Amino acid sequence: MKNYLILLALVLSTAANAQSKWNMSLGTGAVTNISKFDSGDENANGLFTSNPIQSHNLSLNFRYRICDRLSFQSGLTFAKTGFSYSIAEDYSLLKPMCNKDDINTTSYISSIPVMLVLNTPPNCNNVRFIFGAGAAVRGVDNSWESESRGEIKSYEAANTADTYITASSQTRSTVSPALTWMIGMEKLLRKGNSLSFTFQGNQGLSTISESTVSYTVANQDYTHTFINRGSFVALSLAYNFSPFGTRKANKILQNTVN
Repeated sequence: MKNYLILLALVLSTAANAQSKWNMSLGTGAVTNISKFDSGDENANGLFTSNPIQSHNLSLNFRYRICDRLSFQSGLTFAKTGFSYSIAEDYSLLKPMCNKDDINTTSYISSIPVMLVLNTPPNCNNVRFIFGAGAAVRGVDNSWESESRGEIKSYEAANTADTYITASSQTRSTVSPALTWMIGMEKLLRKGNSLSFTFQGNQGLSTISESTVSYTVANQDYTHTFINRGSFVALSLAYNFSPFGTRKANKILQNTVN
């Protein structure tokens, strides 16, 4: 009977290891989405600026352990994408703080990344480095269309009257591909959990949205067209849960042996 229990324990141990190849993680971070000039007036007024979109992301990832050093990872990530423009305002020399009128047109982008993740052996502090690379499929709202308008204040040396800045943005491609990568470190915790801090990048391969901005400064009209490929960089923090079934299988194993 004892030999039978030992054999059963070995079988359950194998099952536990089989169940523990997958684990889940939840993460968030700071994302910078970048757009680029495409057409229109090549020369802009010195008061005009095109800004990156700053936002936070939410991610749910699943990782499959192929071996001790290599894993397969996929999941779902949400973040903001779009366009942001500003015209600098006059400021006081006694209070040298430059104010800006921002015009923002944004939407949400969802991404399904697929990558291979390589990790180093943990050091004496139970910290290991991770490197990942792969591809992603992104999706945006196909009906997104936005128009924003802002007032530009009078400038003694620039405008002779108040004028306006307008920006029209819309989706160009609902689904698009991208290349994705990450580099970072993981702190291994008790019971198979871990905490990871990564720097991530995503390079879009096609245009997902387009925006046209028009404004007047010093009685001169300007029109620029910008495109966004969903490219971004991000600093992310994620909590990786212990592999699926590990605790349950280990509890069954322990009760069986006892």
